[in-house]
Amino acid sequence: MGEKKKQSPFAQHAPVVAAAAIVPGVLGGSVGLAVLPAIYAAALRSRIFFAYFYAFPAICAVIYALDKGVSDPNLLGGMQVALMPIVVAVAVHYYAVHLAKGWATTMKNEIEAFCNNTSAYLDRKCYKEKKWPVFLYMKSERVLISFTCILKIALAVAYLIFFSIIVGAPKNTMDCAGSNAWGLQFWIWVLFVINVVTEIMYHMAMYMSGNVQGRIPIKASFAMPVLHPTYWQWYFVALYNPTHGIWVPVLVENIRTVAVSFFRMQDKEDNIVSPVMFMIDVVHVLAAVGGNLFGGCNYPHAMLFRQLCIGANNMLAFIMMKLKRWKTWGAANKKMRCRLYFPVGHEEIDCAKRKWQEGITMPEDGGEITFPEGHPANKKKFGPVTYYPELRLSRQESKPDWDSEIPKFIAFTRKTLIPGSWVCVECEQDAGILLAEQPMSTGLQGQFRNIHAMVDAKGVLAYWGDFHGKLYAAKRYKKDPAGGWDMCDIDEINALETEAERSAAKNRYNRLLKPYFQDCLMQEKAHELGRAFNSVENLPVRKIGILRACVMEIQWDEEIPHLYLIEQYLDDNSPFRKFNNNDYVPGQQAVQNTPNMFSLFSYFHTDGKLLVCDIQGKKYTFTDPQFHSSEKESAADDDYEDGELRDWLHSDGGQEMMKRVLLGLHDQKALHSLCNRIWPEKMKKWNEEVEQWKADPDFQELMKEWAAEAKMYQKYFAALNPVLDGGVGTFADMEEDAIDEEALKSKQMN
Repeated sequence: MGEKKKQSPFAQHAPVVAAAAIVPGVLGGSVGLAVLPAIYAAALRSRIFFAYFYAFPAICAVIYALDKGVSDPNLLGGMQVALMPIVVAVAVHYYAVHLAKGWATTMKNEIEAFCNNTSAYLDRKCYKEKKWPVFLYMKSERVLISFTCILKIALAVAYLIFFSIIVGAPKNTMDCAGSNAWGLQFWIWVLFVINVVTEIMYHMAMYMSGNVQGRIPIKASFAMPVLHPTYWQWYFVALYNPTHGIWVPVLVENIRTVAVSFFRMQDKEDNIVSPVMFMIDVVHVLAAVGGNLFGGCNYPHAMLFRQLCIGANNMLAFIMMKLKRWKTWGAANKKMRCRLYFPVGHEEIDCAKRKWQEGITMPEDGGEITFPEGHPANKKKFGPVTYYPELRLSRQESKPDWDSEIPKFIAFTRKTLIPGSWVCVECEQDAGILLAEQPMSTGLQGQFRNIHAMVDAKGVLAYWGDFHGKLYAAKRYKKDPAGGWDMCDIDEINALETEAERSAAKNRYNRLLKPYFQDCLMQEKAHELGRAFNSVENLPVRKIGILRACVMEIQWDEEIPHLYLIEQYLDDNSPFRKFNNNDYVPGQQAVQNTPNMFSLFSYFHTDGKLLVCDIQGKKYTFTDPQFHSSEKESAADDDYEDGELRDWLHSDGGQEMMKRVLLGLHDQKALHSLCNRIWPEKMKKWNEEVEQWKADPDFQELMKEWAAEAKMYQKYFAALNPVLDGGVGTFADMEEDAIDEEALKSKQMN
């Protein structure tokens, strides 16, 4: 099957822009304003528009000339006055961001000191003395952003108060009479200025606080969704004779600003207020369109086009999101007969008890678990529930019969001991486990695994695994993580030419058992460390969630059984991010310090024996972590007897990789300021340890090699991670770039 060709951004958005350009033909309006819907569509749908935002005043000049007519003798004079606000706003915006980018370097120490001191003061008031509410606490890297958000909230509230008092409420929300209250246009210009000032300050704060890294050009920063300017929308509304009907859009905009800014202070998304405001805006604009077409109203087109385009864009994004979701999860339609394995014990892992385990005693020697009459588990049983203190999985393999005169292969059974103790829940086809046969088309294609959509229609996984929701990701290895062999399906295996090739392929597939269960145990260990991290007193960052997992086995009575690692699907609008790596990345900066702080905590909490890294997920919910341990010298060191290494770890990078990750974490100043407050003695010891490494001449040579290798990863991370939209409140970013992780790494290396 040929590779699907990716559609260019222009081809993707051209139909929407073309449809928007038709709107004025239906709703009417002047020649100049007829361009506005296309401008709105281009701006709302494509980031490229904002990369060239410096040219926006020229667009405004064209619109003004078309509106007034090129033959107007007063065109130039009127244009100078009309363009002055937007020209000044754009020029000041670029200049201010240029200053902020410079200050982020030249005044870095002063900015960090101010932010750290402010954060420490709030930490004392909110957590230690408990005199102030905890929502007032600000992490050091978000102090400047939070101050800007507070200013936004204060100005929005003040504006609404004065606007309501002086302008007054309209007699009806459409204002069909087209009344223009005293000073109304002046107040819309005030709203324009407020938006200009606060958006410029927010852009500056993002650079100065390090949330936008200094290596990102100013031009590119304008294309980040969280930094898209919106004040230009109010420029058109203010310029083209607003009426009293603007009351509803003004109210919606300011309430939304308050909500979004408040949640941004908490580093959260506004998933409640903004959608409600969006619905109000949509209802209002549909009423305005109906009034203009059929009701004899004269709702100004500059106002109408803004509301209509924003509402249509959000509605389209909502529909596209629902269609994509339906397409993805509708493919999960194959009823599965399966076995679900849940980890319940390991000598090195504290497996948190699930709710159904309360009051249940496991059979000492293993066997089927008996639940008392009336226990809720009896309603969720679709087959036996068995406890395995030692789990051994059987697989049919084949080997050459060397004693036979005729070359042939004989079958035998291999039993593989799985680390830990497990509970197996057998489910028949009527249990409601639905699996998609084809892998999901995700934005992040893993190097070793495919992801299949899975639906838990009857809540079996939710009950036995203490999971949430009905949507799950079923991960299946497409390559052996140890040898890199491609895993073939039975049809591909049977198509191989010789029996020796078919036998070897089947054996490789059937031996790939432990990594699934080890992955599950690694997430269980990370979950244990996550609980310990969350219990730290006066933790200066958000609490985290680590997804737990289980292993699903299907077709165990067939020639090639299949295993899947099952975990809850992170079903929200935040982009999936890779927050840190399992290798050295100098001075790596995450949008949140929390993941890196958790990695360092794991090192401290285990007395330097383990390090959680390669943390990825959405916001503060992480999954698929990697561990490095201090038992091995390096990843290539295999000179160990059975039982000497942790049986729940695979792909362990050992001390060498642990040092590489720790060295990258050590370069982060913001991380030091956070951790020094909680673990001053451990941080002091760790700093001394890292300095000792750096003093070693051999280690210095290794650092040079790592730094050269890390240049690839810096580009890799920049391309891999989309910009985290800190709570804009829209439904989706419509430009999704599918990234093949393996191809990207290869390209950057070359």
